[in-house]
Amino acid sequence: MAVEGSSGPFPFRRLTEGFSLRGVGLHSGRDCALTVEPCDGGPLLRHEGAEMPLSRLGLVGTGRGSDYVFPDGHRVRTCEHVLSALVGLGAWGVRMTVEGPEMPALDGCAQRMAECVMDHSEPCGLGPEPFALAVPLRVGDESRFVAAFPSSRFCVTCVVRYESPLIGTQMLDLALEPGAYLEQVARARTFAMEAELEALRARGMALGGSLDNAVLVGSGGIRAAGGLRWPDEFVRHKALDLIGDLAAVGRPLCAHVVAVRAGHELHLRLAERLRALSGGRRGA
Repeated sequence: MAVEGSSGPFPFRRLTEGFSLRGVGLHSGRDCALTVEPCDGGPLLRHEGAEMPLSRLGLVGTGRGSDYVFPDGHRVRTCEHVLSALVGLGAWGVRMTVEGPEMPALDGCAQRMAECVMDHSEPCGLGPEPFALAVPLRVGDESRFVAAFPSSRFCVTCVVRYESPLIGTQMLDLALEPGAYLEQVARARTFAMEAELEALRARGMALGGSLDNAVLVGSGGIRAAGGLRWPDEFVRHKALDLIGDLAAVGRPLCAHVVAVRAGHELHLRLAERLRALSGGRRGA
């Protein structure tokens, strides 16, 4: 069911033409490509000849990213940044075709993807029917959790706390309104601790990471191309991830989501709970 959205809390956009992006995968280091096309009834994900709605794909968030798993077991890794740009800008009617094992890392955030969406879309008054959460939900424990509360719009509150004094404790509140996504989170880059880098690469992860697409935090300071974009860029990136991970619900969400020291695994556990309550995906 489609609903009017241009004047409400969800400013929908419609792709006017497709576009493609190519680059290395953040973890695999392999060449990957993404083609995004307009599609009635999206969002859909296509990979290795299979195509399914996001809301019907399996979810795995244990590998430093969010993976979507097809019924035969093959998966597309590291989808969160691309999906964050689409959700953040209200572009739901899309088909994403991926070549390679994961989404291209691009700029390590959502800026380039968001720019492409804005350049190839226009505002529209119709979009998927939002899912209005009626009861509070929570996953996690006392120290790390994600909770969702009924709300008339989509808001996120993120809190991070790291032992490194270069990050410390940071918090961000964001209501997803026109312009807010582009201005406040789209440019926030992924980050890693320098002490973890060798172990990550030994596990076949972060092979495509560089200072061109990530922020590196070490005992000697913060290394990032051009320096930090905000003093609290770290929590802004967590908000970017959270917005992208909740795209797994398959339609806009009316809820206030609070994430405290969370990550992809908890984000996706909440998305699975929301899927179950929403009764599955509804077409645009």
